[in-house]
Amino acid sequence: MEASTPSTKPGRATKQAPAGAGGDANGTGAPGGALPNLVVIGAQKCGTSGLHYHLGLHPEISMSKPKELNFFIEERNWPRGVEWYKRHFDARARVRGESSPNYTAYPHHLGVAQRMRSQIPDARLIYVVRDPLSRIAAHWVHNYAKRREKGDLRATLAHPNTSYILRSQYHMQLKEFLRHYPREQILVLQQSDFRRERGVALRGVFEFLGVDPDFTHPSFERERHVTSRKTRATRLAARLERISKTRRGRLLPPKVWFALDERLPLRRPIERPDVRAALGEESLRVLREDAERLRELTGRDFASWSIWEA
Repeated sequence: MEASTPSTKPGRATKQAPAGAGGDANGTGAPGGALPNLVVIGAQKCGTSGLHYHLGLHPEISMSKPKELNFFIEERNWPRGVEWYKRHFDARARVRGESSPNYTAYPHHLGVAQRMRSQIPDARLIYVVRDPLSRIAAHWVHNYAKRREKGDLRATLAHPNTSYILRSQYHMQLKEFLRHYPREQILVLQQSDFRRERGVALRGVFEFLGVDPDFTHPSFERERHVTSRKTRATRLAARLERISKTRRGRLLPPKVWFALDERLPLRRPIERPDVRAALGEESLRVLREDAERLRELTGRDFASWSIWEA
C-alpha cells in the first residue's frame, strides 16, 4: 500500500513525480528513528487509508508502515514505549506521519489526546469526516464483510459496546483533542473533497503541513477503496481461508486459492444498510446536534449530509 522511497531528497519536492515516487518509511525508519510531527486521527471509514497513501507519495513526507500504530491507546501499543514508536519513522523526513482512526473512538479509548500531547505537542493533526450516516453504513459493511456482525443492524447500533454512533459524533471526538491542542494545529477535511477534487484537497493538506503544495502524482487520480464493492464470505469461504493459512494449506500455491475464490460461490454482495431506519430518533437527534456543533467549529455547512433530512 505504501509507495517506495523517493528519488528526490526530503525537502526538495518536484512538481510532478513518476509513478514510483514517494516518501513512506520502510517500517523501521532511519537508525534511531524519530517521533512523528503528523497524525491522521480519523475518522474510521472516512478515507484515511487513501489519505495515508497519497501523503506518502510526497517526497517531503514519510508515512509509517504499518499505517495504524495505535500507540497512544493504552489498551493497544502504549505499553510498548516511545522507543518502539520512534522506530516506525524516518528521522530524515521533513514530515513524518501515521494514521490511526482508533484515536477518535472516545470514550471507548480514554486519554488518547493527553498521551499524544505529552509526546508530540507540536504535531499537526488531520481529521477526515463524512456524512455521519454514510460513515456508520461503511463501518458496518466493513465488519459484516469480515463476519464480525451477524446482520441485525438495529440491535448492533443499540448495543452499548459498539462504537458506530460514537465515531460519527465528530465534534465530540474533536473536543477531546482541542483540550490539548490549539485549533490551528488541527485540520478538518471532508472525504467528499478528495473524491471530487483530490488534487485541490491535497494541495490544501500540503500547505497545512508546510511542504511543497505544487507536488502532484499520477496516483492522485485513482480511487482506492469503495464500500459498494464489498462482499461477505460464506461459511465455506471462511473455512477455506482458515485452511489456506495452515501448514498444509501453504503447500498449495496462492494461485490455487485465488482460483477457488473466483470459481466457487464463496462470496455474496452486501446490500447497503438503511442506517436511518435502524437508528432510533434519539440517536438521530444526537448526531444532528453534534453535526451542528461541528458546523460552528469549522465554519463549513456540510449541507450534503443526509443527517439534516427530516
